[in-house]
Amino acid sequence: MLSRNIGISTLTKRINVTRGIGGLRVYARLNSSTSSQVPPQRPPVTVDREFPDPFKAKKQNRRYFLAYGLGVTLACAVIFNYEKTTSPIINSVMYFLRRSQNAKQLLGEDIGFKNSWPWIWGTLNTVRGDIDIEFAVQGSQNTGKLKLKATRESKLHPFDIHHWILQINDAQKTQINLLEDASVEFGL
Repeated sequence: MLSRNIGISTLTKRINVTRGIGGLRVYARLNSSTSSQVPPQRPPVTVDREFPDPFKAKKQNRRYFLAYGLGVTLACAVIFNYEKTTSPIINSVMYFLRRSQNAKQLLGEDIGFKNSWPWIWGTLNTVRGDIDIEFAVQGSQNTGKLKLKATRESKLHPFDIHHWILQINDAQKTQINLLEDASVEFGL
């Protein structure tokens, strides 16, 4: 019986190895992969009930699809806006805005985004070299809107800033060009 499943040389090797370990026990494992065995047959899959009709509740399915589409669109918009707010361009703009003496005079100290969830309007595509954004800012005295437009020819060139304007939300709608501010040398 042993010679059928395990060769004689394999059996003697196992016996010698077992004796060398320190025991006289002989372990013989039978191979289960013989050619005479047939793989077990599985019964066919059957369904005991009717499949649901997907067109039975058309109106309800349309509402679900519409709600799903709106949810995905809203989630994508929030994700893309979050990516804009964490962009190095926005960080640089806010850094230089906080150091601008003209902005400090009009907005006050503690300059930052107006809302805890800021919304960046416009295009912010640094790969293509196109920046045309605006967003709300506030300080300790006033609120305003910051507008930035810049382009560049290629990745090897710096951005050409066309305008960097701070519009204050007061009765006169005061606008200042932050590029003319001598206290800041803004560049991207």
